[in-house]
Order: sequence, then C-alpha cells, then structure tokens
Amino acid sequence: MAMQGMSYKSEIYKAAAETFEITCFLFPIEEEEVDNQSKEQLLLSNMKSMVEFSGATDGMVILTPSKSLLNAMAGNMLGIDEPNKDEKEEALCEVANIISGNIAPIFSKKGELCYISPPQLFSNGEKSTKNITNSLKETVRIFLDEGAADIEVHYQV
Repeated sequence: MAMQGMSYKSEIYKAAAETFEITCFLFPIEEEEVDNQSKEQLLLSNMKSMVEFSGATDGMVILTPSKSLLNAMAGNMLGIDEPNKDEKEEALCEVANIISGNIAPIFSKKGELCYISPPQLFSNGEKSTKNITNSLKETVRIFLDEGAADIEVHYQV
C-alpha cells in the first residue's frame, strides 16, 4: 500500500479519530468549531507517548495531547473525575498504542507484518532513542470536544 510521495494524513486522522471515539468517548470536531474552546484547552502538554514499529517499515508514532485532553482521556477511560499523574500517563500510552496499531498496517506491502513496541513516555526536549535516517514525517492535529492532540508519524520509504 505504501508509495513514495503519498501522504498518509487522512489514514492517520481516521485512526486517531476512531481511537479517541471508541476508547475515550471523545469526538472530533471541525477546526472551525475550535473558536468556542478556550485557548487553554488547546495548549499541548509536555507529556508525550511514543510507539515504535518495525517490519514492513521502521517508524514511530508520537502522540502529544493538550493538557485538558490528557485529563479527559484518563477520566473517560477510567470513569473518574480527577485522574492522577500515573493514570494520565497510562491512558496516554494506551491510546498511543492503539493508534499505532491502527496506523502501522498502512505501510504493509503484500501482507508484511508490522511489529509494535511497547509505548514509552517522554517530555518535551527529550529525544527518542530510535534514530530513523532518511525518514519521512507527517503530523496531524486532531481537534476533539475536550481539547486537541498532535500525532506525528515518522517512517521510512
């Protein structure tokens, strides 16, 4: 399926939107609807989760939610009002893992498998342990009813 020069943004967006809907009960909104949200809801947190994949291609998915989205993800997944830091981290890793599992197959050719590594947490300023030379990167921002998230996908062609 993967072709050089092809953009995967629509597949990335679809995988993220479905994951947030099913897993977190959070729903995508159009960018035009964002004006109704406070700027605070859209500020990205300094917490990120990265999931590496290999096999059909080498790459990684990095999920960076807004602070309000991170709180809503954990709260909705666990059915609680005030999730603690550990619960937020676990929810972030789980959502990143599911999104990665839905994105990795778009790079498969002729049924090749993609192997997904366990999610890792890191903060702004920290570098990934994985160094992908000659990789391409696509970033998708998704706006949801409780905030926003950036999904970065790095992959080799």
